[in-house]
Amino acid sequence: MAKIMISLPQEFLKKVDRAATAQGRSRSELIREALRTLLSESQEDRRSWKEALAPLKELEQQWVGQWNSTDIVRYYRETRYGREDRR
Repeated sequence: MAKIMISLPQEFLKKVDRAATAQGRSRSELIREALRTLLSESQEDRRSWKEALAPLKELEQQWVGQWNSTDIVRYYRETRYGREDRR
């Protein structure tokens, strides 16, 4: 297997390392798989980010204002620990 050298910004490399660790892969394996995926898909087959995120945007529009996350957290906290002051 050939070895190459590439330069990446430090913050981006940290993200790569976190993703590799989370997936139980080496940095090289993660980068190889990303490149394999990129090169195996033709430009026509690949959706744009805007197209890929469209269903999430629709859900966001449906859910905005429908519930309050603070109320949900408070409910579960109080049912688990009770309402007494925890300070």
